[in-house]
Amino acid sequence: MEIDLAFLTWKNVGIVVGTLYAIYLVNALARKLFSKAPPVWFSMVPVLGTLVSFGKNPVNFLVDGRHKYGDIFTANILGKKMTFMTHPRMHKDFFMRKDTELSPREVYKFVIPVFGRGIVYDAEPAIMSQQLKFVGTGLNNKNFQGFVSLFEKE
Repeated sequence: MEIDLAFLTWKNVGIVVGTLYAIYLVNALARKLFSKAPPVWFSMVPVLGTLVSFGKNPVNFLVDGRHKYGDIFTANILGKKMTFMTHPRMHKDFFMRKDTELSPREVYKFVIPVFGRGIVYDAEPAIMSQQLKFVGTGLNNKNFQGFVSLFEKE
């Protein structure tokens, strides 16, 4: 069986790529106009998204995002939609949600290489609950103030 590739011209490839890009732009506009989700930091580059600005200076990226979009916004970074909560009042909403509504396990997958398997969000539910209680009581404002002098000594 022989396949005829005569239709595969630069013109046709350009039409297909242009059409896909137009669909991407219309979809982004529709999400912006009709979605109740946090505002999305729009990027003209579909897959890379805002990777360059995030990679250059993550702190400035968050400050700019907060200035442009408010306390909560979503950015596309390497094809992943990442939502940033840039004000402490937003954190309670995140951490107090049920796992069925918002899964911190999904968010914290990136810390597994740092802390190892079986730690907090990678642990079984009963162990995770114990570890979260330990973290919650040990890592609070009062204790952090006491850590400052230890950090300065080191």
